[in-house]
Amino acid sequence: MDLSLYAREGEQEFVELTRSFVRKSVQPMFGGDAPDGNLDMVPSILDTAFEVGLAASPCSGMPGFEYGIWGTSADNPTGVRISATLLWAVAEACAGIAMNLHVQGLASRVITSSKGGLPDPPARVAIALQEGHALPGYRTLLGKGGGPDEGIGTRALSAKTGWVITGSKSFVYGMEGPDAFLVFCRIAGNQGGEKLGCLLVPAGATGLEVRDVGGRTGIRACGLSHLVLNEVKVASEHHLSSRDAFPLMGQAVCLHWLGISAMAAGNASGALKAAREYAATRYQGGAMIGEHPAVRKLLALSEARVEAALALLLQTAGFACGNTDFLRRCAIAKLMTTDWAFSAVTDALQVFGGYGYMEDYGMEKRLRDAVVLKTAAGSRNYLETFISDAGREDIR
Repeated sequence: MDLSLYAREGEQEFVELTRSFVRKSVQPMFGGDAPDGNLDMVPSILDTAFEVGLAASPCSGMPGFEYGIWGTSADNPTGVRISATLLWAVAEACAGIAMNLHVQGLASRVITSSKGGLPDPPARVAIALQEGHALPGYRTLLGKGGGPDEGIGTRALSAKTGWVITGSKSFVYGMEGPDAFLVFCRIAGNQGGEKLGCLLVPAGATGLEVRDVGGRTGIRACGLSHLVLNEVKVASEHHLSSRDAFPLMGQAVCLHWLGISAMAAGNASGALKAAREYAATRYQGGAMIGEHPAVRKLLALSEARVEAALALLLQTAGFACGNTDFLRRCAIAKLMTTDWAFSAVTDALQVFGGYGYMEDYGMEKRLRDAVVLKTAAGSRNYLETFISDAGREDIR
């Protein structure tokens, strides 16, 4: 799908920069026989992404600070739309590389939008939003409080020089070798009770254990780990907000859902493009298979679903920033676009027949990535429940 047709005035330059990055840096990793590409090339690809300004960073002196994916320009709907579009473009080639850029930008956005930021922010950061198999419940995400069952059990206790954190975080995506982790946790309020805090934990902190999750279905080009925090000491200046960090978490979850939606749709668009190319060159029964009614139907369904995903993605980006309804809209986008994208990939894969399930054509990778994106950051059941509960909360 040609993203140029959807680019507004001023966006084309960003799209072309991303396409150049994909051609020169991402596509070469798929020249061999490895099903997920040459993963040894990922570090150099990400270094290039920082150099060209595609990867955001909380360090103001780095190229992507403002206009990288989820950089400071994403404080308005136009910037959100551009970041989502660029994620789409990268995911057309590799959803795993896109995930690296997405979560790096997500963590950077939380740091730069916090009050005062940090005096000396780290360049590469991973964000820990999840505990167990689900994100926090809707009351926590909407800033309404919530009990222990609301998904945040990690706690920070006040100490002489800062905080001491104990707990765990699950399924933390991030670039390999991050400098620090952003950890959301419960902390004691000044007037009793608890509030949500967001603390920056150095990667080498004593008591922090980073466990690789092991074998995975898809998105293998991006690191994935579990964090175990056993009385980890964090300096007071690494507390990102003296007030409740609910707005920071809400912002992060919004952009996380929107980013996953963009990557899922981009992955599906890449699958559709590959299926079209295959159908235009493969002969069966004396004619190109693209002329067969069954194949034409599969391509049409895949295209319709990709178009629908893009339309919903761009519409949702237009509602960005500042209200709880945006959170609900991003949940809807994540629910529907990942579902449409998964179906679009399976339709495109069937164009290849049995070859689609072999590693040679790259379609089985796209299917694996589509499965992961569909379930990451909230299952279908979680999203359906959240959308329903958030809607009722707005009515009250």
